[in-house]
Amino acid sequence: MLIPPAFDQLHKHSEVRCEEVPGLLERLADVPDPRDPRGVRHRLAVVLALTACAVLAGATSLLAVGEWIADAPAHV
Repeated sequence: MLIPPAFDQLHKHSEVRCEEVPGLLERLADVPDPRDPRGVRHRLAVVLALTACAVLAGATSLLAVGEWIADAPAHV
């Protein structure tokens, strides 16, 4: 499991304040979008953020991720 090693990395940088660290959406906005612009309905950062939320909520397959996103309230 990769989570404990990730927490170990965070402890090494405990002097960093929250306001100095970019938010998840800011980081995801930096990911290059390889999709053809024709047909793109949603920004890639939003798709990736919703996918991350679904996985954190327990989704373990693409089908489960899609269902979680479809069932999410509109404000999400």
